[in-house]
Amino acid sequence: MGSTGFTSAVASALRNYTNFRGLATRAQYWWFVLFQVIGSIIFTTTHLQPLGALWTLGLLIPSLSCGVRRHHDAGRSGWWLLTSIIPVWGLVLLLYPSKLVNNRFRPGSGSLDDAVTTAFTTCARCGKMPLPGQAYCTGCGAPLNS
Repeated sequence: MGSTGFTSAVASALRNYTNFRGLATRAQYWWFVLFQVIGSIIFTTTHLQPLGALWTLGLLIPSLSCGVRRHHDAGRSGWWLLTSIIPVWGLVLLLYPSKLVNNRFRPGSGSLDDAVTTAFTTCARCGKMPLPGQAYCTGCGAPLNS
């Protein structure tokens, strides 16, 4: 899935609000949490508590599905989301990195070779791996496809 920006992460979370089976990267999850927090702060500071309550209620299912998909990305069952009632432990689990190898929720994650070839691309000219978001190869200067 790669790294995502704020708007695409929020759009993905809202578009997949009933999808409890896929994956959500760490960035997607935390951008969506930031979106929820910003909305809550706006409704609280403008004294629009009824709208704030609707905001929270409207984002309940999308936040649950995004949290379940985040646990899937880290290789755990979505039921681990219930550990969020223990604040520090739930936070620690949601901070874990993606599990690219031997993740039963990620198709084709059986070996390290599969994970490396599907998660990264190389420069067609020199074979060097670029950094995320890089437009030109640092090895040969060739433009990279995004």
